[in-house]
Amino acid sequence: MNGVEFVGLLDKWIESLDYQYEVLTSCTRNKSPRSTCQRCLEVCENNAIILENNRPIIQRNKCAECGNCIAACPVQAVAGIFPNREVFQNKLLVSNKPLPSVKEMLVLYKKGVREIVCEDSSLTGSLNERVEAVNLILNQLGEETFFILNNAFEKTEEVYSRREIFSLWKRESQSLMKQVTPAKWRFNHKQLDVTKYYSNHQFTNISINLDKCTLCKACELLCEKKCFSITETSFSITAQACFSCRLCVDICPENAIWLEERISAVKDIHYPIYKKQCCICQKPFETIRENEEQCVSCTKRKGFLSF
Repeated sequence: MNGVEFVGLLDKWIESLDYQYEVLTSCTRNKSPRSTCQRCLEVCENNAIILENNRPIIQRNKCAECGNCIAACPVQAVAGIFPNREVFQNKLLVSNKPLPSVKEMLVLYKKGVREIVCEDSSLTGSLNERVEAVNLILNQLGEETFFILNNAFEKTEEVYSRREIFSLWKRESQSLMKQVTPAKWRFNHKQLDVTKYYSNHQFTNISINLDKCTLCKACELLCEKKCFSITETSFSITAQACFSCRLCVDICPENAIWLEERISAVKDIHYPIYKKQCCICQKPFETIRENEEQCVSCTKRKGFLSF
């Protein structure tokens, strides 16, 4: 048995450890019934994901484990092992579907991949479109772009003696895979958080309507990415980790939050919080508006009475 055959067996054993896809409690629909996110449903080509009691459920008998739902989820709430991608000499080899997602390619780029080899001519058109979309994002991020190679690419195999194989066996399986055979890079749901790889940029801009916000803290409590922080002195927004799940927009009782999916340099926003005494009930309250004189309760009571 040569080294490649041995690692092939090891690879199959690792594959057998994969577990079925599942939706975690971090899903926005598990956090709030007001969530409108349905990214996983929209990308599932087999209609394997349905809503039960407003929560996504994966139907095992229909799921092909293509990874589309994992890549689409903005909060990495679909757990599972992402399909293998074969990388050889920093070249991504694409020979079958599903094609690598935009998110996956952005992560692969940060892992050193710069060229993509299309080994199936029937995929060329679709792959070109996908790469164009990724390159557009890379340009906005100030990075170089992917280059597609449509010509045949020959991989060379290395043969190892039994002594060398057992020596390699003592090392980590990941290290073994890299040394003996072309690397097959696998992604789990956490590794597809693109924002961690591009820390100097944010993919979403978050805006607050200061005339509506009541500092209820719902956004801070439910945001999976911890983009909001409300202290005694300030209301801070850090959008770098945001990938637009829109839960904050859905649950804000005052409709005071607005999101724009746009790549820009990281910019943290800080609004001062003012401590006031209500002119009606005389109770202390906090507000984001410097000239506010009434607490939220009295303001809403006054609006209700006038109605």
